[in-house]
Amino acid sequence: MAIELSPERELQWVKEGRVFQTAHGALTTPAAFEVDLVVTTPDFLITVPAGTVIVPIRLTIETEATGAAVFQALLRTADNDVAVTNSTEVYPVNVNTRFATVRSKCRAAITSTGAHTTPTNSADLLRVYVQPDIDAITGSATFTQVVYAPLQGKGIPCVVGGSGATHSFFALIGNGTSSTGYVECAWAEFTYDEFYAA
Repeated sequence: MAIELSPERELQWVKEGRVFQTAHGALTTPAAFEVDLVVTTPDFLITVPAGTVIVPIRLTIETEATGAAVFQALLRTADNDVAVTNSTEVYPVNVNTRFATVRSKCRAAITSTGAHTTPTNSADLLRVYVQPDIDAITGSATFTQVVYAPLQGKGIPCVVGGSGATHSFFALIGNGTSSTGYVECAWAEFTYDEFYAA
């Protein structure tokens, strides 16, 4: 039977050891984001190999320093491999400690150091544009940091992966000047056959 998709299934997927997480930035050392949105320089990306399917559960971005400039973020998919070359590879961890040694079939990478493969057939899942300087927002402001949680109605749901080629899920983060912050991402992982089983 094919995988049932619903918010109520999230904890079951965690219990089954299907959910993986990785991040950009660590402890008090933030990530350095790009200065604009460019499709070939993602700040965070996941490549999904042929025969694997993922359902992104959550991606959050917390800004730290935004340099008095416009902040933008865009989450996208692609039906090709945008490649982890020209980035720093990071290693996903299973969020169920019982399965802590079980490795994800996906690859994840952060901080573009050069151009990636141009994405094809991309879908835009969530866009955020903040014109005021986020640094200048005080404790009384109501600005919510970037939250993509499609099974909770925040952003467009997506399924990433195919039977014969590597597909991609990625975040473009841009600020008019240099900016820093953190990214956290979690997804549920399935084989292609079990996901689309009759």
